Amino acid sequence: MRRPAICRPSALVLAACLATVLLAGCAGLEETPPPPARNSQAAAPGQTAAPGQTPAAPPQMRAAVPPAPSAPWNSRISPASQQIASFSTLAPAVDRSIAYVARKPAGAVAVDQPGARLTWGQLHQSLLTFRRILPELDRDPAVLAKYFTWVPLSTDTLLTGYYEPTIEVSRTRQGQYIWPIYRNPGATGKQHSREAIDYKGALAGRNLELGFAKDPIAVFFLHVQGSGKLRYIEDGSTVYALYDGKNSHRYVGVGRVMVERGCFPDEEMSMQRIRRFLEENPSQVREYLTQNPSYIFFKASQTTPVGAMGVPVTPHASVAVDPGFVPYGTLLAVDGDLPGYPPGTGPGVERFTGFVMAQDTGCMRGNHFDLYLGPGEKAAHQAGLMKGTAKGYVLMPR
Repeated sequence: MRRPAICRPSALVLAACLATVLLAGCAGLEETPPPPARNSQAAAPGQTAAPGQTPAAPPQMRAAVPPAPSAPWNSRISPASQQIASFSTLAPAVDRSIAYVARKPAGAVAVDQPGARLTWGQLHQSLLTFRRILPELDRDPAVLAKYFTWVPLSTDTLLTGYYEPTIEVSRTRQGQYIWPIYRNPGATGKQHSREAIDYKGALAGRNLELGFAKDPIAVFFLHVQGSGKLRYIEDGSTVYALYDGKNSHRYVGVGRVMVERGCFPDEEMSMQRIRRFLEENPSQVREYLTQNPSYIFFKASQTTPVGAMGVPVTPHASVAVDPGFVPYGTLLAVDGDLPGYPPGTGPGVERFTGFVMAQDTGCMRGNHFDLYLGPGEKAAHQAGLMKGTAKGYVLMPR
């Protein structure tokens, strides 16, 4: 999914730094599928903030984190360990990487890591081999060892996640649906800050609205993700809202500002924690959201969002990377933990062991993979909490 070019040239993946950055400065948070509309709206122009405070959301309860499995990860890999139905579901993602890599000069170096050096031609052949044996992997994942070796990256991988949010909107401003999602206003509108746009009506009356949401926090998080899906209350129809530029103001990490002001400790920073604080303190929503003057504009599309590689991203198979560390199209493997689900009752962690392809980018620097988790509540929950170390591998042809 491309994300805004706030710290990167891509658009749906702005949440690639999501848990690490909205948090810290290059990204923010996306909405966790919110509880039924609470009276947490900040005051719209001409209104006052909703009185009172909403009850605090219960804290995330986690089971004790189990130790990492001792068995070699390549002996544990399966469709279930990658949270997919079959390895064959990876075929479209692999095909997209094959097409991308095929356009590169075959003799030029593509991957250059300690113990893992591949030209574009070699990478192309390894992807073709992997694609050919996908049907065999469901029956016997160990067959991969006949064709590939697993070369670990020299340092641990920072593993975060991003997802596709869905927001309920109205086509017209009505009732609680007062928070606009704007199309690109052109050069004349890009000088306005978030404060001016959301709270002073700087773009109102120009017929630029894709829709109106009832939750300003959800709209803010949509800006952080850079793309998402809108569901219209009038008829249930949906449309993708894709990144289509930003204003001229620099990005400020709201989560970092909140930590510095004592809203919650640094170690608690997550999408869920930011949302919870704002829901518990509705009179402060405007104060904190406008700390980030950067503003994202969208365009409507029936086409799914794409990553920086120029192709759609695939849940549990596409990762956003630093392309200076590993290039787009690289075939990789990841062994790490995802937050457990459902919150409060599920396991503390879920082990993720699977094959992934570098197909997007974000605020990543060095050995940082941002795993695309797709749509839905589980994806939102995990993306909001993900920030941990994992082992990353380059799959090298024998």
